Amino acid sequence: MKKKQILAALLTAAMTMTLMTGCGNDSSTGSDAGGQNETSQESQGTSGADADSSADAGTGTDNSDAPTIVIFNNSGAFSVSGAEAGSDEAAYKEMQDYILEQTGVKVEIIMPPSDASAEKEKLNLLLAGGDQIDAWWDDDWGKYSRDGIIIPLNEYLEAPEAQALWDLWEPWGSWEKVTDSEGKIWAIPRLTDSVPYPIMYRTDWLDQLGMEIPSTFDEFNDYLYKVKELDPYGNGETIPLMLEKGSSDAGILDRAEYALLGGYVENGNGKWLDEADGKVKPEWIAEGYTDFLKQMNQWYQDGIIHKENFTMDVDTVRGNITKGAVAASAAWYSRVTLTEANTRENIPGFDREKYTYAYCANDKGTIGPNGQLMQTLSAASTRGLMISSKCKHPEAVMKFVEWSFEWENYTTEQYGLEGKYWQYNPDSENAKENKDVVLIEGGPTYARDFLMSLAVPLEVQTTEYDDDGIQEMHNFWLQKRLSDYQATIEPGIENGIVWDKVALAENIPSLNDLNTYKDEELIKFVNGTRSFDTWDAFIEECYSIGLQDYIDEYTRQYNEMKDSK
Repeated sequence: MKKKQILAALLTAAMTMTLMTGCGNDSSTGSDAGGQNETSQESQGTSGADADSSADAGTGTDNSDAPTIVIFNNSGAFSVSGAEAGSDEAAYKEMQDYILEQTGVKVEIIMPPSDASAEKEKLNLLLAGGDQIDAWWDDDWGKYSRDGIIIPLNEYLEAPEAQALWDLWEPWGSWEKVTDSEGKIWAIPRLTDSVPYPIMYRTDWLDQLGMEIPSTFDEFNDYLYKVKELDPYGNGETIPLMLEKGSSDAGILDRAEYALLGGYVENGNGKWLDEADGKVKPEWIAEGYTDFLKQMNQWYQDGIIHKENFTMDVDTVRGNITKGAVAASAAWYSRVTLTEANTRENIPGFDREKYTYAYCANDKGTIGPNGQLMQTLSAASTRGLMISSKCKHPEAVMKFVEWSFEWENYTTEQYGLEGKYWQYNPDSENAKENKDVVLIEGGPTYARDFLMSLAVPLEVQTTEYDDDGIQEMHNFWLQKRLSDYQATIEPGIENGIVWDKVALAENIPSLNDLNTYKDEELIKFVNGTRSFDTWDAFIEECYSIGLQDYIDEYTRQYNEMKDSK
């Protein structure tokens, strides 16, 4: 496929609007590793970090004294690269040698497991052990900084060579999300606000039904039932509405809540401040939440949502969308946008330019039963790349990251070496200026181990076209959301808040038990195995497990943060 990439002038004053990233966070605090690292492939764990990584003798450069840095690359590189997880040893070393030649820094990468909990476990083991780990990705910079595990980055960001890196993220307001009350910057940021779970529609099926993209819940609901009756995929296998289960940290219904809950609960999907008693409370005990559950139950009973929606893995979600069985999607947006190439092959008469089989959110949003927008804006991410206080060469980490954000270097990390795996289009008069790139047959198919896939601005600023000059779905989506997507409500009180997870665990001893029980019971309400007549009893059971401790601790932290501002 030919890819033409053009830098777009999109960094406008409207930077407070929502945007999406193929590897963005999706929990209420930006901490859900599932959004960052979810991939259909199995990781090889370490990818090249244990391999022989000496400098290429053919470079003619003596790099024997080059500093070595080790990065745990839990950045979500898989979803950006769209490739298999973990390079082979030769491909890994080829890129490692090239980076060494270009930067004078020897970079070793540890690739994480694809499973979110396994990834976190491995990171914790690395940090607790004696192995070298110089940088990693996380949202919990508050805890790490208090414990002296990471260093502030201010002095490195003040260097002239860091200006481009600063400028890349500054228009998005991203730096303030990784800065404490004293002005110390603790991480290289990822992104701010995002809308990862938009309602997206099969517009060709809307056309078959003579309908427009729904703007109200009644229209949305009417479409779902009509498409079930029409069964355009056939054999009764059409899925009117595809949802996706949440992570263990965020809650199993978290992703459905992001897409739909605003239409039932005033504060949408996010903790909220109860003005009656001044307490911070979870969204699942807010007024209107049972109405949301009752609607989910109705859809479940009527076959509008898949019976296995809340047990289904990502591969199955993606596969149902790709084969063309889904009428509307409220899963992670990239399940749609990053699979378009596969979808095209499965859909006869696919016409991207006319939006046939294109999933397109209504820019104005869908108004829910309560009269407000259904979709909740994801809380601003506090995730970033942090540098260990044990790192002997923090300047080398910064040098590598700065180098990675130059467009040509980012392209090389993504596709492989220029001239071997990609080249500027020889048929284009201004190929380099326009970033008109032609991929060379036989390029690497591995996940780009060294790719620091925090390049949201790069993705948004870059437009990709296929051979016919049609803008590819993923980048089209990013750009469109940047410019005009306002179809969300704020996530309660949580935007930009960094909860102290250590204190949460210490002061809510039964937190894991509470979350597990809550998730199990909420699904019972959805699938009909528990009656809504027992809702009050369910809430009482939650209080007996530790809900009051939960409310008290979140309230304490919220008040402390509010007072410190």
